[in-house]
Amino acid sequence: MTQAALHSAVSSKTPQTSSPQGAAEPAMPFKDVWSRSGSKYRVRAVVLLAINVLLFAGVGMFAFWIRSGVIAPSTDSYWDFLAASFRFGQQSSVSLGSLLLSPINVQEVGMQIWVLGLLMAALISIPILTSILYRFWSAIPFLAIIAFLAVMPWLAITLLTSCIIASVPPFRSKFRFMSALFGLVPAVIYLTLAWGGTTDVVAGVVDPVDRIKFIAPWVLAIVAAAVVFAIVLIIARFVDYRPGAVTPLLAVMFALPVGLFEYHVGRDELYYQLLSSLNQTYFTDIDASVPFQQAVEEAWQQHPLPRPSLDTIRARKSMEWHLGLISDIPFHTSLAKHQAELVDQCDWFLKYLPDSKYSINALYIRARALDMRVDSSSFRQSKWIRFYDDFPNEASRYSWRKVAENDKTSDMAFIASLRLAQLDARGGQVRRSIDRLNELLGRDSHEIRAMNPQIPGNPQSNQPETNTPDSRSLNITINTAILEATRLRDFLINNEDPIYDYDPICHNQARPGPLWYGLLDLEPRHEQYGQNLRSLKEAYPNCQIEDNIDLEIAKTTKQPQLKIEGLESCLRKFPRRDSAPEALYRLAAALREVGRVSESDARLASLATEYPNSIWAERASRFPGTRNQAHPVRSR
Repeated sequence: MTQAALHSAVSSKTPQTSSPQGAAEPAMPFKDVWSRSGSKYRVRAVVLLAINVLLFAGVGMFAFWIRSGVIAPSTDSYWDFLAASFRFGQQSSVSLGSLLLSPINVQEVGMQIWVLGLLMAALISIPILTSILYRFWSAIPFLAIIAFLAVMPWLAITLLTSCIIASVPPFRSKFRFMSALFGLVPAVIYLTLAWGGTTDVVAGVVDPVDRIKFIAPWVLAIVAAAVVFAIVLIIARFVDYRPGAVTPLLAVMFALPVGLFEYHVGRDELYYQLLSSLNQTYFTDIDASVPFQQAVEEAWQQHPLPRPSLDTIRARKSMEWHLGLISDIPFHTSLAKHQAELVDQCDWFLKYLPDSKYSINALYIRARALDMRVDSSSFRQSKWIRFYDDFPNEASRYSWRKVAENDKTSDMAFIASLRLAQLDARGGQVRRSIDRLNELLGRDSHEIRAMNPQIPGNPQSNQPETNTPDSRSLNITINTAILEATRLRDFLINNEDPIYDYDPICHNQARPGPLWYGLLDLEPRHEQYGQNLRSLKEAYPNCQIEDNIDLEIAKTTKQPQLKIEGLESCLRKFPRRDSAPEALYRLAAALREVGRVSESDARLASLATEYPNSIWAERASRFPGTRNQAHPVRSR
């Protein structure tokens, strides 16, 4: 072997030593869960990561359920909901303002602040921690859960940036807690921008003093997320970044908001608020003038040449929509479908949450849904679709009876007893109806509330409404109900006919007669109401309620002057009948409508003098434009 070859061989077996000067030290590796290559560590890391994903999936499903009452993606409207979630801002279905107002309002349920704050803290902190301890790619399933199970895609996109900042070189810091806080910055920006874009949602419906309640959940979320970062990273450092640091705290972050919600808010609170919202959505008056005009123009454009006039198309389309109110209309599903869906929702609530404090409310909503009708004449006149429920359906009797029996002192019970009395009277049970109304109007609190404008709950009072939050969302107008009950009782007591008995009021189908219906069987909002009244008057000539029939005919007259003439004629023909107080009141209103104020005041003065104990005199004392004169509470 040559000397050169020998030197080469020796050199290859001799360890190379680095020069003490000029050579860089090798960088220490960034230790995380995957740093250990042993199979048992890898298996443990994969298993615990899978457990974390499953636990976080529960958090995501809870986040969607708490605002929709269903689990994504089981609902039929899931994809619509997901698409709507991409509308970042006030119209977003997951905007921060709307999330605090519905379905559960944090003003009414203070514990919801803690639930939402801790829930948001879990959604924000866990993906960031996973990206730090398990590397960035391990956080992808968590972000997918936020986007598709929690249905918060904008938050998922924001946290994607957070995870990159916290775990991907060169953004990450050697001080892991600092990396986590840097990763929290996009989430803070998201909450700030999202809240700033939705302040209009709470403006006008929230007292400025209470606005702190609408900021508190997001402040709590940021603080709680920082605390979670500190605890998990301390545990991870203590166990030398072995798998398992995230799982225990994730379980706590999952269980804590769920437990607080279950024991301090309640599933019945969520489901009732959703039920109440559905009720309001389905039966809120709708201005159909704009979509109607669009439908007319589309129909005119699509008509083959030569086209008829636009007025002809408008009249044809008006008839189609008018007839469609009892089946389908272009921008709204049918009333019957809405009634059936709402009744099913109420039945589900009563079946699975029978002990809820909202059970009576659900019965009330169920009964009201069955009574709901569409005012088709209002649509023909103004292109507004209006709903009314003051002409009860026999199908709602069971629900009204349950409300009246189980909650005897509330406004809901008052409405229920009134509806039962109306059904009794229309069914020929006049004596029972009178007894029920006498008992109903014997409740001092309700009658005094109607008589005294300073009592809370009166529309003319400046004092706050005294209804409890349980029934506040039902929009009960108790003063109108008292007027209905008083009017019906006085009408039944004063109008037993010596010849026809009660047949002109509620025809007894067991007895032969000219008509199958009486006055109470006629719907005042029906377009044929006036004609039906005239037919009833012809069928029962000189009957006891002839004055009431004439009064109703006059009320249906649209032209102000003809209405005035009809009311004056009624007062001349029947000056001292039971219809006179209402006729005077209606005449005063009609005179004021055409500018004859002095004559109107004279009629109101006559009403107060001649019928001081009438409920119409009490209403006249608060008539717009007149002095608010007190009237004594009438004797029963």
